[in-house]
Amino acid sequence: MKLNKIERLKADLKPIDYFEKLESLDFANLQESDMFYLKNFGIYTQSQRADEFMLRIRVAGGRTGVKHLESIVALAEEFNAKLIITARAQIELQKLTSYTILDAYKRLESIGLTSWQTLTDNFRNIITDVYDGVDSSSSIETYPLIIKMQQLFLKEPTFVGMTPRKFNTAIVGSQLVSDSFFGNDCLFALARRGKKLGFNLYLGGKNNEVARDMDLFVTQEQVIELYKAVINTYLQYGNRASRTKARLFFLLESFGLDRFRNILQEQCSFNFKSSGKLLFQKVVSEDFKALKDGSFGYRFKSNFGEIDSESLQKIVAFAKEKHLEIRLGIDQNIYLLRLQEPKVPFDGLSQNQNMLVCAGSRYCFFSLFDTKEEAGKINLEKINRYKIKIGYSGCLKGCGRHYFSDIGFVGIRTNLYGKLEFGVRLFLGGLYSSGESGARLIYWAVPLRALNSILATIIEEFELSGLSDFETFSKEVLAKFESEFLAFWFLAKLYTKKEVSLKEPDSFNYLLSGSRALVAELKEGKNRLYESIKELERAVYG
Repeated sequence: MKLNKIERLKADLKPIDYFEKLESLDFANLQESDMFYLKNFGIYTQSQRADEFMLRIRVAGGRTGVKHLESIVALAEEFNAKLIITARAQIELQKLTSYTILDAYKRLESIGLTSWQTLTDNFRNIITDVYDGVDSSSSIETYPLIIKMQQLFLKEPTFVGMTPRKFNTAIVGSQLVSDSFFGNDCLFALARRGKKLGFNLYLGGKNNEVARDMDLFVTQEQVIELYKAVINTYLQYGNRASRTKARLFFLLESFGLDRFRNILQEQCSFNFKSSGKLLFQKVVSEDFKALKDGSFGYRFKSNFGEIDSESLQKIVAFAKEKHLEIRLGIDQNIYLLRLQEPKVPFDGLSQNQNMLVCAGSRYCFFSLFDTKEEAGKINLEKINRYKIKIGYSGCLKGCGRHYFSDIGFVGIRTNLYGKLEFGVRLFLGGLYSSGESGARLIYWAVPLRALNSILATIIEEFELSGLSDFETFSKEVLAKFESEFLAFWFLAKLYTKKEVSLKEPDSFNYLLSGSRALVAELKEGKNRLYESIKELERAVYG
């Protein structure tokens, strides 16, 4: 097998052996190979921004302490760094320089924090529900399992930087969940088999694929052994020839689920049992939540992942005074637990309730524009009112989890409607809560200037349905229509300004009657439908 470029680097020098060079590196003059090796220790830079560094701090299960956060705030202020909460419940120190990055790294390690294996080809931060163990629906507290799972690979020479690609893991022991976890390579999801509580295993998820049910149920006592088998199997058999086909998803495609399951069984001392009943139920996040001990949890809303050091310092000081626990959510927000009353002396940094936004071009070269700035321009009133989940990615890497949302965006450049401008690909209708399916691509190009208009049209259709939840609307209404028809439908509604519902029997003909010559000759067949969509796009956006 011919190894890809990154695998050849690993064959010449393992990342764990490269670590010895860290102290002697000239961070102002790094080679491309250095940039790869440094990512294994959570240190990130790009050749296009050679003097700008990021340090990603691992926060297992999103649980962190007051003292650690105090130290992070102090470092951010000392080094004039920006703070970002990630979609895997971690913290990034952004805008470090070649003169400060090594010092920041060493200081974090000295206080018991680590950035190891948070980037590139590694087993990444393991995530769970933010109210793990404290919510009344938390049937199995997963944090003790997360720590044991992490011990299998963290700073272990066999694993550091040696997986074929990145590997994301989630384990959730709560019945009521507000986030989707089915985009992970490995998910242990709360389930019941007979009278036993445990987990169903799902494998092969990624940003544009839903993890697959392996028809395998394990008790919490069996999780570590099975997880060890999963990560060893991926390490041994994962594709090292092609970077684009190296994720676990492709190994499952190559082997088939039965063969992969048999390989896992050979490594486990217990006999596998078929999957149980998945116990996940959807719940919508609120700012305050009653916990099972009678106390309350509070969600501090960041600015789409950004938080300034002054605001974080206020949160930490309040938590310290009131003896509160602090956790990070995979929704990019900060949570305070064990409040005696649903009240805090500060407000969040935004009105955003349910939008997840990638780092954007201010912090990531791959993002085509500043997604955080553009997200701030979206009209949130109805999005918040109806608890519509939106994922906003600045590029096809999908860090905003657009595929696991009610409505998803991916940043693009387009000149379809005149001059070159920024826009988004628009995805719609994800059935993400139980991992049924991701959102479908509806539009290849919506200009940013028209995004609020098309969103308003889609939300109006949801309102006309009479349903209370957008995911239910996706399942009961949108799923009945092909993507091409939905693309035509919403554009025609935007063009004609007619208030008509997909659920009305003669709505299609009524809508056509107002579309004039643009769609008057619409006939059956996708070719004509494609032409009509293009005509409508030019009329609406041109």
